[in-house]
Amino acid sequence: MFRHYCWQKKMHRRKFRRCSVKKFKVLPKVIVKGIQGPQGPQGPQGLPGPQGVPGAQGQQGLQGFQGIPGPAGPVGATGPAGAVGPAGPAGAIGPAGPAGATGPAGPAGFGISDFLSVFRADPGTGTDTVPGNSPITFTGVLANVGGAFTFTPPSPTITINETGSYFISFSIHNQGDADFNLTVNGTPITPLPFSGNGGGPTAAEVIITVTTVPTTIQLVNANATPAQLHNNINTTMTILKLTP
Repeated sequence: MFRHYCWQKKMHRRKFRRCSVKKFKVLPKVIVKGIQGPQGPQGPQGLPGPQGVPGAQGQQGLQGFQGIPGPAGPVGATGPAGAVGPAGPAGAIGPAGPAGATGPAGPAGFGISDFLSVFRADPGTGTDTVPGNSPITFTGVLANVGGAFTFTPPSPTITINETGSYFISFSIHNQGDADFNLTVNGTPITPLPFSGNGGGPTAAEVIITVTTVPTTIQLVNANATPAQLHNNINTTMTILKLTP
C-alpha cells in the first residue's frame, strides 16, 4: 500500500511544497470459508418506507375496441309535457258524413193564431155621420178566423174571448177635423184621442194585452159634436192575436 504526498501549490504566494512517497509492505489477507450454516428465520417486516413522489403521467393508450351493448335499462318516468307547438296548416276537408236523425220539433215561434177584419160602409151619396161621444158601427166582416173573437154586424162592439196579446190597426176617413178613441171595456187606451182632418184619414196601430175575458173593443167619437165621414167604405179595423 502506498501513500502519496504531493506538492501543494499556493497560488497567492507562488510557493511550492514538496511531496514525498513512503512505501509500506502489506501482507495478503487469508480468508478461510467454512461450511454454510442453515438459513436463519426470517426477521420481522420492517416499517413501510415513506411514499415516493408520484411519477409523471404516462401517455394515453390506444382506444380499445367497443364492447358489446348491454341490455336496455328500465323505462324512465314520463317527463313533463313540453310547450304546445304552433298549429299546423288546416287539412283538406273530408267527405260529408251521413245525415243524422231528424230532431224533435221546436217550440212554436211568434206568429198569428186568430184574426178579425171588419169595416163600415155607407151607401149614401153625402156624409156619413157619427153622433158625438158615440162608437162607430161596423156593418160588415171581411174575415174572422179562430175562436178569439165574437162579432155579428151591424154592431159597434167587437168581443175578445181569449187572453193574450193583440195587434190592432184602424183607419177612419173623415171629411173634417175629428178625434176618436180606441176603447177597451169602455176606457180609452191612450190619454189623448187620435186626431185627423179632412186632408187624410185618422189611422193608428197599437198592441194591447188582454188579461180578463170577455173584453170589448170600440172606436168612439171623442167629441160631443158629430163626426162627418165619407160615404162608401170609410172605416176599417183589423185585430190579430199574437202567439206567445
